[in-house]
Amino acid sequence: MVLEQLRDKSKPFFNILNKVSDALAALTAVGIFIVVIWQITGRLIGNSAPWTEELTRYIFIWMIFLGIGIGFRKGESARVTVFLNVLPKIFKKLSIYFYTGGTILFFLFMLVAGINLIIQQGNMNETSTVLALPMWLIGLSIPFAAVVGILNVFQSLLYDIDLL
Repeated sequence: MVLEQLRDKSKPFFNILNKVSDALAALTAVGIFIVVIWQITGRLIGNSAPWTEELTRYIFIWMIFLGIGIGFRKGESARVTVFLNVLPKIFKKLSIYFYTGGTILFFLFMLVAGINLIIQQGNMNETSTVLALPMWLIGLSIPFAAVVGILNVFQSLLYDIDLL
């Protein structure tokens, strides 16, 4: 009963979270595509833009970290079920707690390390070489992915516990 109420109340929040994270992931994919096509076209005509390689790298970093967070939406990441299938049933039940606890601890580590990185990049006024972007914008991908990952672990526990 309580779990059903929690599912009902949290559904709009998770719908918004999923739409925003999916839109950002799609935006990074489209962004990489456009920048790489620009780079290829520039090389073909003999006038390549120096900023394309750097921008592709930074968009790719955002894409990877978004993917890490999104991958835990349905418990699709970091699972090794081969061993669980041969172990006694009690280990299968306990594995959910180990999986959840270990995953959340990992994301909390990512969050703290990412925030420390952003603070360091901000304090040192780091900028990218060609585009002169503030590097904290790139470092922001780490704590952002950690928060998305933690929320998606809770989402998978609420809606897809059977998959775990």
